[in-house]
Amino acid sequence: MSNKVTDQIDDILKKISTITRKMNWPDLPVDLKPPIGDFALVCFPAAKILKQSPLDIATKIALEIKDIKKIISAEPEKGYCNVVINWNDITIDVINEINNDSYAKTNGKIEKILIEHTSANPTGPFHMGRARNPIIGDSIARLLQYYGHNVETEYYVNDTGRQAATLAFGLSNYETKNKGKVDHELVEAYRNASKLLEEEIDVKEQIYRKMEEIEGGNTKVLKEVKESAKRMLQGMKVSLKRLGAEANNYYHESDLIANGKVEEVIKNLKKCGICKEENGAYYLDLEKENIAGRNQKFFFTRKNGLSLYTTRDIAYHLHKFKRYDKALNVLGEDHRLQSKLLGIALRELDSKEPIGLFYSFVNLPGGKMSTRAGRVVYLDDIMEMIVELAKKKLDETDLNKETKNDLAENIGIGSLRYNILKVQAEKGFTFNIEDALNLQGDSAPFAMYSHARAAAILRNYGKDIPRMKLNEKLSDSEIKLLRTLSKWPDTIQRAVTNLSIHYIPNYTHELASNFNQFYRDCPVVGNNNESLRINLVSASKKILNISLGILGVKAPDRM
Repeated sequence: MSNKVTDQIDDILKKISTITRKMNWPDLPVDLKPPIGDFALVCFPAAKILKQSPLDIATKIALEIKDIKKIISAEPEKGYCNVVINWNDITIDVINEINNDSYAKTNGKIEKILIEHTSANPTGPFHMGRARNPIIGDSIARLLQYYGHNVETEYYVNDTGRQAATLAFGLSNYETKNKGKVDHELVEAYRNASKLLEEEIDVKEQIYRKMEEIEGGNTKVLKEVKESAKRMLQGMKVSLKRLGAEANNYYHESDLIANGKVEEVIKNLKKCGICKEENGAYYLDLEKENIAGRNQKFFFTRKNGLSLYTTRDIAYHLHKFKRYDKALNVLGEDHRLQSKLLGIALRELDSKEPIGLFYSFVNLPGGKMSTRAGRVVYLDDIMEMIVELAKKKLDETDLNKETKNDLAENIGIGSLRYNILKVQAEKGFTFNIEDALNLQGDSAPFAMYSHARAAAILRNYGKDIPRMKLNEKLSDSEIKLLRTLSKWPDTIQRAVTNLSIHYIPNYTHELASNFNQFYRDCPVVGNNNESLRINLVSASKKILNISLGILGVKAPDRM
């Protein structure tokens, strides 16, 4: 909450504490986020001490405090006393705070943060099952950047493992027939190679030999596989760009082998006190780390001395912490154990550990998705479908074709992102295009339309925003909107502290709803409080624009 609101509540609570002491009552706990009012006094704990019902206590304390100057109302409800502060005294100060560029931003230490997101194997187009990764990663980056940190995003390109070797084998042996976007064209070769990998011994031997040559540092094979991955990645980057979630940097796994960083990791891990050897392969003994089963042996070399994916991941993270203060990894829930093992290995090397942000997968009909088997619903197809549906919904408008197409793109992609981000990352859900585009629901179009409405009011006003003056007491709708605007700093703080992006769309919907209620109840131009109300519209537009921007949703001025 803003400083003025916090100061007002703190001052009132001191007065209430003085009153309860005079009554020989215990201090009443305070709920600062009640469903009604600005704060609530919780009367249940005092009931046993005072031998009265919580409702009786709430009724009595409401009568005692209602005449405090900074309180508009104090109403008992069951075992609570809901309090509304006097917004008339602080409204101008609150709006001035909102208009300040530092509103909701940190005044603490600025950190350099790397967010690794997406990092899907470059073996085919993105599928919807993991669409949360780039969307969450990109929006967390936008959130932390807005808060004041220096943030960059990075895509770790897995171009040395079995899947990368299979892709390279497929591209060198099979002619692709599909036309169009390059990743859709090349995936057929990968599928053919994957099928033969399972069915034919000689193909398996060729692919595994290629893997060994890659890990052994064979520069010719390294280049072949890296270039294969880059070809596939060209198309994948187009998808991320349309989604508004392309990473700032792309770091290739193969470079860790080429520059000797993997060899250095192996050398240092062998010096660890928990390092052991088994038939020529080296591992970390994690028996005392509360790790179950076969994962107690965390292998970092093969029997032939070559590295594993986990070894290269360790080298990659050591390099991260040479470049950044903090590292955040956006990962599917199936990577929790892998992330824990990585953290243990990094601790053994006296390194910092990355922060893991885990998400559950998006549900779609058709079962588990697999690029290898061809059972997929591609992100590209969903983006195309949702944009086309948005375009149809705009058919009745009088917008010209170019404007309509641009708006449909923004609505469609924005709706996809918003619908995914509004659900807590740890919870799974089923994506529904119609729900995402619902103009009346908790959706991007609803919030976008609210922003456009605020822009239209300011446009029709046609003058500079005036200095504020309160000529008559605030209405309930004005207070409700002000209360919501004042929650923005607290919303940002919770989202940053918990790395929980769903707080932002939840807040955005509340703000859009309360702004629309204000619009219905409170004429702006020609009202006695015109100067205040036009400032309230401007402040609402500002926060809607920022909140939508964090979500990667473009806030239109016309809709």
